[in-house]
Amino acid sequence: MRHKSGDTPASRPRVALLEDSPEEAQAAIELLTHNGHRVMHQKNGRVFFEMLQRDSFDILILDWSVPELSGYEVLRRVRDNLRSNVPAVMLTARGSEFEVVQALNGGADDYLVKPWRPFELLARLQVQLRSGRSQPAAPGEDEIEGWHFSAADQTVRRGTEEFRLPLKEFEVARMLFRHLGRPLSREHLNETLWARQAASRTIDTHVSRVRSRLGLTIDGGFQLQAIYGFGYRLDRVA
Repeated sequence: MRHKSGDTPASRPRVALLEDSPEEAQAAIELLTHNGHRVMHQKNGRVFFEMLQRDSFDILILDWSVPELSGYEVLRRVRDNLRSNVPAVMLTARGSEFEVVQALNGGADDYLVKPWRPFELLARLQVQLRSGRSQPAAPGEDEIEGWHFSAADQTVRRGTEEFRLPLKEFEVARMLFRHLGRPLSREHLNETLWARQAASRTIDTHVSRVRSRLGLTIDGGFQLQAIYGFGYRLDRVA
């Protein structure tokens, strides 16, 4: 289950881990890193939430009992204040029925009680990643909300419309749609598509061109908006 050396950054999910036990954190980081994930770790709930305000991730792993702001409180703030539907998994020693139900009702997508088993954790994360973002329907292809992305010829199709985009604009468009309904940070885009080499104005220019080329405005049914000091959010307009 380990990732191959040829894996691209775009294929490696970004994981935000909240865990205050050094031993537990190290074990999780090693497991996830060796299996193709990129992990950002914090042991303090307040610092962790501040990180989420600056950056975006593909999945969150939250311990409940951590300093300053509990994992459950972080989860509620993510759902209420950040308006984010990023998948969140509680990974905690608390295992009473009341606490499990409380967390699930509070916005958790899954709940694992410590001690966790490595292969079960990986499998449960994969389930959430599959449900949280569109997976390729075929090699190099995606079908997302009626939009078809083909990496072979860098085309985006919607109904009878077809748009052929420069490579980087194609990658930006597909990533925005893969995170439909979620805030997506400039740092996330930069790390995934430019390997941290692009200036903010370069990212902004590419996003602006994608918005214009694909007509991602209210009139087109999909609205791409800038989030000041953070990044972008693409939403489907009812």
